[in-house]
Amino acid sequence: MIKLKVKDLIKRKPVVVRRASTLIEAARIMVQENIGLLVVVDEKGETPLGVISERDIIRAFANNLPPNTAVWDVATKNPVTATFEEDVGSAATKIVNKKIRHLVVVDNAGKLAGVLSIRDLVAEKSTLRAIVSSYEYEPLAGGD
Repeated sequence: MIKLKVKDLIKRKPVVVRRASTLIEAARIMVQENIGLLVVVDEKGETPLGVISERDIIRAFANNLPPNTAVWDVATKNPVTATFEEDVGSAATKIVNKKIRHLVVVDNAGKLAGVLSIRDLVAEKSTLRAIVSSYEYEPLAGGD
């Protein structure tokens, strides 16, 4: 059986911001792109350094941070990642165990390749099958 890979679920190019981008800029991008998470990248736009979510922005505004606050000040640094070639089951396990809604996807060189959301996992019909098949069940030792 062919296992579903993370790359099979990536549908769009990741949307990014730089560390110095402001909260209001990030919020505008999220609205325009209809997404809930941006990847904070290095100056080359290749290496993921963190993530900022719509929840982070709402929390920042609720705490009276000014709209021109840099996203880096409230971003989650060193985000949880999955590789492009990783099995979907492994990626789903990370999402569940870390209690997060998005995984930053990187290529073999650690460069940004995409974002995998819990919605992406749920929307794919074959995802559940792939998750189940990624686990090998051993028979339970019986009583007699």
